[in-house]
Amino acid sequence: MILADSWNVEIGSGVLFAVICAVLAANRGRSAVGWFFVGLILNCFGLILLLVLPDLLRDEQRARERDAELRRMREQLKKERHVADQRHGAVTTRLDAHDRALGLDTAAPPEIAPAPPPPPPPIGAAANEPMWFFAPKDQQLGPVAQSQLRELRRGGQVRGDTLVWREGLADWVRYRDVPELG
Repeated sequence: MILADSWNVEIGSGVLFAVICAVLAANRGRSAVGWFFVGLILNCFGLILLLVLPDLLRDEQRARERDAELRRMREQLKKERHVADQRHGAVTTRLDAHDRALGLDTAAPPEIAPAPPPPPPPIGAAANEPMWFFAPKDQQLGPVAQSQLRELRRGGQVRGDTLVWREGLADWVRYRDVPELG
């Protein structure tokens, strides 16, 4: 009799876990019939396994919400592009009207004038003397002959930290860093 009672308890608990697994599986987007048998065979282990697995219904709902949000954002972007294209067209039309009124073509690249020829060396400078530019107080001056630059240094108009440059140098340097100006 005790054996029959334990057998009935065993079957009862198996059926109870099978029903619980079937109900939970249906609520989580899984096969109720398949999980009924898993619960019947594995009892509480089947229930634990079902609770550990992801909820397919919740995952599907999240995917639908994400897709809806992406569709909404694409539509918003499409509308914003349309508005931007309309504004661009209006600006282009307005600029074209200004160009016609002024007789200009601002859409064409500007013509670049050739660089002016270098000025002749100052009077009294040797023909083979390098020409220097200098920049006291962020103002570019020159060209002056090397001898004149030395005179400016002696007169105090050019200091040791004044930036100087001549053709052949890669960048501006301080006067004191140029050995030939000594």
